[in-house]
Amino acid sequence: MRISFVMVGLKDLSTGGYLFNLKMADALSHAGHEVDVIHFSTMPKSIRGSRLKGSFHVLRRVLKYRPDLLVISKSYSFMVPLRMLLPFVSCPVLYLVHHLEWHDRKGRVPRLRRSLVRWFIRAGNRVWVNSGSTADDVVSLGISRNRICVIPPGFERFSTVSEGRPLPVQVLTVGSVCARKDQLTLVKACIMLRDLDFRLVIAGDELADADYSKSVREQAAALGDRVTFTGHVSADELHDTYNSSHILANLSVWEGYGIAVAEAMWAGLPVIAADAGAVPELVTSGENGYLIPPGNAEVCADRLKELIVNEALRKQMSHSARNRAQELFSWSDTGREFVHLAQETADC
Repeated sequence: MRISFVMVGLKDLSTGGYLFNLKMADALSHAGHEVDVIHFSTMPKSIRGSRLKGSFHVLRRVLKYRPDLLVISKSYSFMVPLRMLLPFVSCPVLYLVHHLEWHDRKGRVPRLRRSLVRWFIRAGNRVWVNSGSTADDVVSLGISRNRICVIPPGFERFSTVSEGRPLPVQVLTVGSVCARKDQLTLVKACIMLRDLDFRLVIAGDELADADYSKSVREQAAALGDRVTFTGHVSADELHDTYNSSHILANLSVWEGYGIAVAEAMWAGLPVIAADAGAVPELVTSGENGYLIPPGNAEVCADRLKELIVNEALRKQMSHSARNRAQELFSWSDTGREFVHLAQETADC
């Protein structure tokens, strides 16, 4: 089967969504399918970042390839010409929705934007989503639940440490530094706990939102040398960071799934997370971590303090976190289910 896999953005960012897409493209290839990946990095340098030129590049490339299946992940800015021609192209479509992008921003969603996203997603004979929460979001757009398939992302089962981790307690947050990830609330919470002995590690790319990253760094200056910004880290470096940490703080105001949460629980980290999006599907408050109101630094500080000062509680939640992570999909599980969905969609 010939598959065009469209995942084009205005920048080449390292995100959980792109990680999933590229792994699924590999899974399709390993299953014996021919896959043409249309990504920022596979486009001519002269047109990268241009919506107009990029849109017609995508159109020409798909029409020339003549796929048996078209897989599209978001790519709204580059999809209008192809979307308009889809009714005249005999090619089933599998549309991927990691999350609805207005969760990245505050304020009311413009009706036109909502209608445009609905128009794109309705092109899919089947719609993949990463969680029950994202499925509910897509249904709210008027998409039939019968067309939606939930396949959660996987994560690598990396080697973890079994012995005690060196003190002081290390609080870790993982993800691009941006308003949606809400590192600012975490920093404010940590400032409230300056009388305690702990370290804060902020692991993530700071290129997505330079102004927000600057504000986080300015606030974090009050923590002195107890805070570290790692910038982008490799997978191996991130695994080492999980293994040297004691608590994960994930205060994202929205997560379509939460791969960092799954990875941290695999490493035995209790999770303090905002009660939003799909994270409550992973974290049971009071068992393997705590769910707190989004944007509430005071409650975050209280929960952090409990875990920092109470070693027995940390160990208890660590054990529960690890048990929960063992129930989750690996990447091989996800790839197997995704390949099956692609083949099923091609037969529509």
